[in-house]
Amino acid sequence: MNQQPVNLNHDEFQDLLVLGPECRERFLITEEVPEMQDYDLHLGGVSVLQGRYQVGQKTPDLHTLLFTTAGRGRLSLPGRQLAIPPGSVTLLPAGRPFLFELDGDDWHMAWLLLRDSGTWARLREHDSDVFQHDQVWALAPLMDSLYHQSRTPRRRPLLTLVHELLTEILSQQGGFSRLEMAVRQLFARLEAQLHQKWSQAALAEAVHCSVPHLNRVCRKLYGQSPMHRLARLRLQRARELLAHSNWQISQVAQRVGYPDAFNFSHWFRHQTGVSPSHYRAQARARHRAD
Repeated sequence: MNQQPVNLNHDEFQDLLVLGPECRERFLITEEVPEMQDYDLHLGGVSVLQGRYQVGQKTPDLHTLLFTTAGRGRLSLPGRQLAIPPGSVTLLPAGRPFLFELDGDDWHMAWLLLRDSGTWARLREHDSDVFQHDQVWALAPLMDSLYHQSRTPRRRPLLTLVHELLTEILSQQGGFSRLEMAVRQLFARLEAQLHQKWSQAALAEAVHCSVPHLNRVCRKLYGQSPMHRLARLRLQRARELLAHSNWQISQVAQRVGYPDAFNFSHWFRHQTGVSPSHYRAQARARHRAD
């Protein structure tokens, strides 16, 4: 290991990627896991690093999160350096320079790049930091599983769990209010309860706030009302079931909260421009072509 520690001033940082031949990385991309876009996740991966490895950015336009499970890294920030030990989260908000590199024989980590959008924009208010969190040990293996299941219907529940753990990790460090965290966790849980008959009042009661307050928080986090957010989740799940299951249209309708198949078909056509059966045929044709 011939890399030397650095102690840079703000103006000395530069965009840098040094990836030696011994490094191994597996990537999670939106082309294979399109649902990542729903959570404003730009890119992710799992890395086993050895030899030469350095990543630096002068003015990043994404938030970077590293979840270290073994080995060690080193983070250089303007005027200071921080060790990156196992069990730690490295938070690097958008707009602030950084350089991280291998510090030892190897470094095992998972990582995520978050869009600097309404969902995660508040991270800009936080300082770059390295902190311990027990959920690192759960999140990193989940991301590895998500990589291996990225082409199967199991990717959505796995991604939902990744999002829940990410939300928990950032709840104290990211500057989100308790209600904002509760709303984000609520919509993550709704992924498994789309068949229930939800109302704005029921959603508000679930997070112990008023309907107007819930509306304000949802528009801040997602840019849409609670019911529009719920409808989007139902549409995503309907598309997945139509594309990847042999369920009848009526069964898909019930699974996403529409007891009446006719009403579901009318709603689905209004949302997508095609009927459920036509959408299923198109999806299967694409799958055969691949």
